[in-house]
Amino acid sequence: MSQSHPSFFFSATQSVDDRLGDLFSFTWASYAGFRDLWWQVRGFKKEFPSLHIKEIEKKFLSGLPLPGGIDLNQMCLQTDWSQHESEFAKWLLFEACTLYEGWAEKVCKDLFSTTTWERNAKRLQFPSGVRPNGNPDGYPLVIVAANGQQSHLMKIEFFPNLKAAKLNIWPTINHHLIAYRYFKECRNAYIHSEGYASQEIIDLQARLDRVQNSGPSPFRHNFSLPPQVAGEKIKLDTRDCILFATLVRKMMCTFDAALSVAEKSEEIMERRLTALIAKSPKWQHLPGDPAKKAQRVQRMLSASRIPAPTNLSNVMLWMQSKGML
Repeated sequence: MSQSHPSFFFSATQSVDDRLGDLFSFTWASYAGFRDLWWQVRGFKKEFPSLHIKEIEKKFLSGLPLPGGIDLNQMCLQTDWSQHESEFAKWLLFEACTLYEGWAEKVCKDLFSTTTWERNAKRLQFPSGVRPNGNPDGYPLVIVAANGQQSHLMKIEFFPNLKAAKLNIWPTINHHLIAYRYFKECRNAYIHSEGYASQEIIDLQARLDRVQNSGPSPFRHNFSLPPQVAGEKIKLDTRDCILFATLVRKMMCTFDAALSVAEKSEEIMERRLTALIAKSPKWQHLPGDPAKKAQRVQRMLSASRIPAPTNLSNVMLWMQSKGML
């Protein structure tokens, strides 16, 4: 597949994937910088124990436009680094959940009706299950809905390459959603119950533990899963939250491929190409030479952020039928 083509179909997937990369970069830069500051402040205070904390703050923070300043006594001298690690873990957890929720809403808005998109966005956050009334629930219903009105073009020309992406974990997507539910409920506990573990969280953790330890693990790296105790503060492992953010990226890649076959996806692609063609004469007047024309169409697809097709000739015939060529 050409490197100039994106690995994902939906604009939301392309955008959120970039934001996850930015999240990691900013988190590790913040982590490294704060770790160094925490260590230096402690070392400086040990070397000059009689020095007032205000003098230490002047040494390390003078000249920085910091609203409200930083309480170095609280952040560096009174707080162990393990506590800060927990805050970094929570930060990753919140950001990954928020990005995935936003992605699911955007994609489902693009694909489904005004009466079903919100429900489908929520279903993409749950493994396969059964409601109390016996009806099925979870992500499979969204996949069935997308395939109910399928695009032959998308299924034949784009789905194979999207499915073959190295991040695609379709065979184990249900297991990955089991992991997602555990971490999502931990996030919810911080919002609704000040970060205290509930019995539901303990049950979800036990289910995830069975998934990764009862046979060949569906995950490249298993979660460490510090034991949770009902009524006590949730314990988060930083490495687990890093793995969780990576898990979210894999889930988006997988669902991006699975949902790309919808008839609405073909309409999305048509709108992207039509908008591009309207922007510049170079897309409106193509070379007469067949080889050069094919090259120009390849560039059109790339410029429209459309993945590489299996057979460019078939896509060109489709574009011709739509009056684009």
